[in-house]
Parts: sequence; C-alpha cells; structure tokens
Amino acid sequence: DSVKDWSGLRVLDVGCGEGDLSAMLAFAGAKNIHAVDYSSEAIKKASDRIKIDSIKFECIDAIDIKGRYDIVVMAGVLEHIDQPFDFLDKLINKNLEKDGMVITASPSFMNPRGYVWMALQMLLDVPMSLSDIHFFSPQDFIEFSKKNSLKLEMNTISHDWGGGEKTILDFKKRLVNALSDAGYDNSNVDPFLEWMKKAIPYFEHSDYTGAIMISSLAKSSSD
Repeated sequence: DSVKDWSGLRVLDVGCGEGDLSAMLAFAGAKNIHAVDYSSEAIKKASDRIKIDSIKFECIDAIDIKGRYDIVVMAGVLEHIDQPFDFLDKLINKNLEKDGMVITASPSFMNPRGYVWMALQMLLDVPMSLSDIHFFSPQDFIEFSKKNSLKLEMNTISHDWGGGEKTILDFKKRLVNALSDAGYDNSNVDPFLEWMKKAIPYFEHSDYTGAIMISSLAKSSSD
C-alpha cells in the first residue's frame, strides 16, 4: 500500500529468502525485480519455485550490490544486520534513484507481546530470538529520517499478534522454550497466560501497536 502503482518500477528485494515477496511484486506489476539473499540455499529454492521472467534471483551480500532502483524492499532484514542504519544509509545513497523509496518491515514491540519480551531480554537476558540482534522503535526511524531529510511514513500490521489471541498462542510455545533455554523456571507460564487472556482485551490498539512495523523512507525530488 506504500506504492499506489508498481507498474514499470525497478525493485531491489533485499533478503528475498525463498522469493514470496518478489513474486507478489511481480504480480503487482513491477517491471523487474532484483531479488538477493546471502543464503545460497534460499536462492536455489527461490529459483526452483518461482519462474517469473521479471525476477532475477542472485546470491550476493547486499552490501556489494551495484546500480540504482526505484524501490528497495526488505521484509524481516534490518533486525539481523550488524549496523542496520549504516546499511540503510548505504542503500539510500548508493542504490536508490533520486525519487526512490525504501520500504522495510521489522518486528515492533510497542504492544503487550513486546513489553514482555523486552523486559525479559533487557532485565534477565532471556532472548526472544537467537538471530534478532536489534529491536526498533518508531523513534529510531523518526530520528534517522530527520537526520537524512527523508519523508517517513509508518504503520504497523499483525495487531492480533502484538496484542490479541495470537499473542497467547505465540507465548505458549516461545515463552516456555525461552525461559527453559535460559535456565529459568517456566512452570508459571500457564498462570501468566491466563492472566494475559483477561488483560489483553483492555489493551488499546493504535497505528503503532501491531507486531510488524512498516517504514517507508522516501527521497524528495529536491535532494
């Protein structure tokens, strides 16, 4: 929804995985999609699964990508990058056309699910994920966009996952395993989740309380 018309656009899909998002962009009308991932296994699966002429799959580190694109998309990528905003800066300055846009989706923790995980991770060193090394808030993108004179639009999706029934389902497995892996007693998870079931309906949702944050950063023609 960040782009009203994809037709004719050249798109870079960073961290494309098995190619599902690239295929969606092709069906949306993108002229060509350069889909990259550093995992050779992911690229092989993508190439075997998806046979669309407008998509080029390549196994390459995104830091080495040359050329410019109208749109750069990243779904679940920035949270795994060592220096995420340096990487974002590189994409914007080296790989984005003058009037281009970067659209990135990452986990958001401005919700009951996030409050629990951030408390556990920051206070007790209980990791939610062994691969997520950064945890973003809206302010991170607001500050980055101001610093770089970018137009920023933000919203969130997956509200039920952030603060609804799916939160409880997610915690039933993930919370039990995380506490156990960190050496903590997990016998009180069920009573805690029973309390959460009663508390979550009182949580007030807003544009920022979904489990996935979508950030669109656009250059202006005056840059």
